[in-house]
Amino acid sequence: MKRKWKYDNQSAVGRRQSAVSSGIIFCCLLLVVYCMIFISSCNNHDEHKHIPTTKVSDLDGLVQPSNQTVFSEVKTISPIEKTISPKITATGEITYDPQLLNNISARYSGRIEKLYVRFNFETVTKGERIMDIYSPEILTEQQNFIFLLNNSANDISLINSSKQKLHLLGLTDEQLKQLETKKQPINPLPVYSSYSGHIHDIGINNGVSTSSSGSSMNEGMNGSSSNSSSTTQIENLPSSQTSALSIKEGMYLESGQPVFAVYNTNQVWGVLNIFPQDAALIKVGDKVSITAETNPANIISSTISYIEPVAGQNASAIKARVYLQNAENLHLKIGTLLSAKITSTELNGMWLPRSAVVNLGQKQIVFLKTENHFVTKSIQTGTVTDSLIQIISGINSDEQVAVNAQFMVDSESFIKATNGE
Repeated sequence: MKRKWKYDNQSAVGRRQSAVSSGIIFCCLLLVVYCMIFISSCNNHDEHKHIPTTKVSDLDGLVQPSNQTVFSEVKTISPIEKTISPKITATGEITYDPQLLNNISARYSGRIEKLYVRFNFETVTKGERIMDIYSPEILTEQQNFIFLLNNSANDISLINSSKQKLHLLGLTDEQLKQLETKKQPINPLPVYSSYSGHIHDIGINNGVSTSSSGSSMNEGMNGSSSNSSSTTQIENLPSSQTSALSIKEGMYLESGQPVFAVYNTNQVWGVLNIFPQDAALIKVGDKVSITAETNPANIISSTISYIEPVAGQNASAIKARVYLQNAENLHLKIGTLLSAKITSTELNGMWLPRSAVVNLGQKQIVFLKTENHFVTKSIQTGTVTDSLIQIISGINSDEQVAVNAQFMVDSESFIKATNGE
């Protein structure tokens, strides 16, 4: 039994040695195979290293921030260098011409006996009778003049003195001739309009004019008010005043006191509001096409007559005046709103559509095409028209930008220029 076990143990050892030898042989074979594959790959490396690829450049824009770089297939355009005549749009309104504003003053001191004008904005013509005034002082002096004519016809100096006094009190030469001929006192004394237009009540407070007595006398002697009072009346009268008259029959007037204002609308002003960025482009003599809201089909052609050197009160717009003849076919009413297009002088430069530029407030941005994507670029702009914007610097004429820059902007992004401005 012992011998048999000895023989079995020797056979097991032999089998183990055979298995180990087989494993070593198998490992050596695998090592040889790996070495052959490695040598083969090294020999074939030169065949693939020159294969071109554009994967890196195609995706180059993806590594940039989304507020600087955009992938899109939108249309592009290059700046065009040309000469244009910008069309500047403006709005405005029809106002009175202060040179055609006149006052009607009382030539006599006394009481208003009768008014022939019943309401404001009533049309009057030159020579039309507008009111009668009863003046006891002038009536007494007329009776004295008639008495001298009847009883002292030979005393020429005394008659002339009385006649001169009546003339100073306000009677006209025609009225004095009427006294000499008919020898009947004129009572009440009529007041006629010296101008044509529509009439406005200046206003009297408790029988006293709103203007000072000194200026009233000057206006009565000259027949028209000063520029400052005219401007005040123009601003206060036109549309805010009611049609009712504040002057009533029975009120007392002083000699030279202004009572009515007459506005002649045969010539009016078209006052246009010019935006500050457009003010440098216009000048006196530029052609302008005006359309009134009351007659939009009728286009009025005129020219800029005057540009005010300062901005209007409480407004940043520059005022430009256009003098218009108010023909019957125009029917330009005071206060009518206007739309105007002004043809400016020719400008030469590089131009882009306004849609190609994004205004960020203090700077303007375009989307410049680089390879297959767009990058933001800050530019400097000049004149802006209805459809074009002038490019001063930032891009060249051979570069392409997106036609619609607003389409490239993400609503949740803040655009940042790549040049670090």
